[in-house]
Amino acid sequence: MPIGCAVLAAVLVGGCMSVQLYEGPKRDRNEVARISGDPVVTAGSPVTVVLRQVDGQDIAVTQTTVEVLEGQHKLLVDCRIAETKSVSRHVLEVEVFGGRNYRLRADTGPALRECTGVRLEALN
Repeated sequence: MPIGCAVLAAVLVGGCMSVQLYEGPKRDRNEVARISGDPVVTAGSPVTVVLRQVDGQDIAVTQTTVEVLEGQHKLLVDCRIAETKSVSRHVLEVEVFGGRNYRLRADTGPALRECTGVRLEALN
């Protein structure tokens, strides 16, 4: 396998892991909220929402999910539109609850040509 393919595979596999963004030992799933965005490398997705920071802490490009304690958090998010190759940056002030999973979702303009906003959607 060429070296470039091996690096790409490592990035894609690593992107499935979550990162703990609170101090101390790992807590039970019912005590933390999981926030997920899209991987930086996508397979032709027309819109990609990438989590860049949580409470001022940078998120590695290989991370797509973070675990945080419940409460208020500030998210910095990039929204990428494939067709126009545009990237817009968004700041979200959110409140999350322990034991819940959340997903970043893009709000788009007509024909997926612009990202008009990003929201955090509760999955459960």
